[in-house]
Amino acid sequence: MKFILISMMLANPITYADKATCLTAVDALKQIEAEAVCIPAPLAEQDASDKMVTHMRKMIKRLEQMKIDLSKQGGFQGGGTTKDALK
Repeated sequence: MKFILISMMLANPITYADKATCLTAVDALKQIEAEAVCIPAPLAEQDASDKMVTHMRKMIKRLEQMKIDLSKQGGFQGGGTTKDALK
C-alpha cells in the first residue's frame, strides 16, 4: 500500500511506496520543526501495475472458488451435444 506525506512545508503531497519510507520523511521534517503526517493513499493513487495485480488476485480467487464449486458437483463432463454432456 502506498502512503501520502502531508505537510505545510510542501505545496503538493508526496506519495511513497510504503509506510516506512513515508515515516522517514516525517522524521526528517520534524528535525526542522515542520509538522508532517503519513496517511494511506487512496486507491485512485494506485498505478496501472498495482491495479493489474489486484485484479489478477481477485480473478485467481474467483477461479479457485469455481473449481471448488465444480468439484462438489462432480465436475464438468463434456464430450457430446446431448443433455447428458452437461451432467
